[in-house]
Amino acid sequence: MRPFRIGDVEIGRVVELDGVPFPADLIFPGIDPAAIARSREWLDERFVLRDADQLMWSFHSYVIRAGGRNILIDTCHGNDKQRPAPVDYCHMWQTDYLGNLARAGLRPEDIDIVMCTHLHIDHVGWNTRLDNGRWVPTFPNARYLMTRLDYERFEHMSPDDQEGAISHYSFQDSVLPVMEAGQADLIETDHVVERDLAGGIWLEAAPGHTAGSALIHVQNAHGHAIFCGDALHHPVQAEDLSIHVAGEYDSARGERTRRELLARCCDTDTLLLPAHFASPSAARVIAPGGGFRFHFDGE
Repeated sequence: MRPFRIGDVEIGRVVELDGVPFPADLIFPGIDPAAIARSREWLDERFVLRDADQLMWSFHSYVIRAGGRNILIDTCHGNDKQRPAPVDYCHMWQTDYLGNLARAGLRPEDIDIVMCTHLHIDHVGWNTRLDNGRWVPTFPNARYLMTRLDYERFEHMSPDDQEGAISHYSFQDSVLPVMEAGQADLIETDHVVERDLAGGIWLEAAPGHTAGSALIHVQNAHGHAIFCGDALHHPVQAEDLSIHVAGEYDSARGERTRRELLARCCDTDTLLLPAHFASPSAARVIAPGGGFRFHFDGE
C-alpha cells in the first residue's frame, strides 16, 4: 500500500510480514470450501491460492500523520516473544518491523500515540521490546491508548481457557509493561482523539472479536477512512459473513459488526483499512449483484 492523503492527513502502512499463507480451515475452523471456491472468481493469488485452500495474510500497522502528530495503529507480534501453542506460529519471531518503520521515515521516538483496536497477540507485540532481559515500551514518547473493556477482561485471563491461551502471554509481555511504565491510557470505545466540524479521529465500539474491539475513524472534508482491526480478517468473509476465527469473544456479535460495517460503507467513498488484508490492504466496499465485494485501492 502506498501512502495516501485525506486532506492534510497522511496514512501509511508499516509491514511486519506480508503475503503469509495459512490453511483456510486453520484460520477459519469449519469454513465451507465452496466459499473459498466462489472467492476465487473475484480474488487473485494475492489473497487466495489457486491450487490449495490457503489464504494469504498480512501483519501490519498503520501510521497516521495528522496535526504534527504520528499515530501508530496496532503493533503486530513483536520480536523475541515466547509463544506456546496454539500461537507458536509466531514463537520468537525476528522481523524487520523497526527497519520498515525507519523506511517510512520514523524512529520509535517519533511516535506520539499508539492505538490498539483490541488487545490480541498480533496487535500488541511491538508495544514492547526486549532490553537487557526486560520488556520496555518500544515507543518511549508515546501514550498507548487501549480500551478499558479489553484491558479489564484480558487482565484476568487464564492460559488454560481458549481465549486466554491466545492472549495471556502477550498481555504479560506486551501490555502490562506499558501500564507499569506509566504510558498507558485506558479509554472507552467512543473515545475522541481529536474532533472538528469536518470530523476528526475517534473510536467506535465494534464488539465481537473481543469485548472491547473498536473501529478507528479518520474523517475530514476530503474523505473518510476506517481502521477496522479484526472486524474483518480476510476478503473471503464477504462470501459468508458468518466466517470467523477461533477464540472470538462473541462470534455472533462479530458477524453483526461485520454486516453493519460493510452495509454502512457499501458504495461509498469510505476506505476500509483492515489489519490483515494482504497488499494493497486498503479497500472500498461494493455490491455488484447484491453481494458484498472489495475494490482494492489503486485498482
